[in-house]
Amino acid sequence: MGFIFSILPILIVATLIVLAVLLGKHFETKRKESLQKLAADLGLEFFPLGIPDLMRALRGFRIVSAGDSHTLSNIIRGITDEVELTIFDLTYSTGSGKSRSTQRQTVIRFASGQLRLPEFAVSPEWFFQKIAKLFGMKDINFAEDPTFSSAFLLQGANEPAIRQLFGPEVRAWFAGRAGVTAEGRGGQLLFFRADQRVSPDKIPALLDEGFQLFKLLAVVTSGPNEAGV
Repeated sequence: MGFIFSILPILIVATLIVLAVLLGKHFETKRKESLQKLAADLGLEFFPLGIPDLMRALRGFRIVSAGDSHTLSNIIRGITDEVELTIFDLTYSTGSGKSRSTQRQTVIRFASGQLRLPEFAVSPEWFFQKIAKLFGMKDINFAEDPTFSSAFLLQGANEPAIRQLFGPEVRAWFAGRAGVTAEGRGGQLLFFRADQRVSPDKIPALLDEGFQLFKLLAVVTSGPNEAGV
């Protein structure tokens, strides 16, 4: 009897771990089913295990430079003459030892010839600070717009091009959208909300926001440009 009592805490912990794993698998299955239905409702394709070359296309973006063990799943994709749209779950790990944790993020990617973007990353002040040292770039601030500059961290190597891209209209779009994060370069734009894996029922709203930004940046970069955008 004493032996049973001595191993009881271990049995309880083991049972809780098994239950947590099973519950996690249940929620992941339900999420996958909901996203598959969302893709069908939107008239888009669904790839639960990923698609070739997507990770390669994302190389160099900060969201896949943070941490390690990056995986892409639950991919929704649609391609038209104007834009290739991809929505996906990104999972990666940060830290080590007891402080190691798993991060989950919903990301929307727009790839289009309508975009001619300088390489940039804009996020809430806190989000990219954890990896900012990897890039060694300063925060680009606007003296005429202290509200934007205090709310967002804006970085990139080609500062003149980024300042031209982030004119009053673009900065005004970001104003009041707490948590909005974007990265761009060339014909690619990534859009997401910092540290959020979005529930399937809220993805249409996120997608609507993303399309707003995509269309705005497409217009801004479509005209004559002297700053190298």
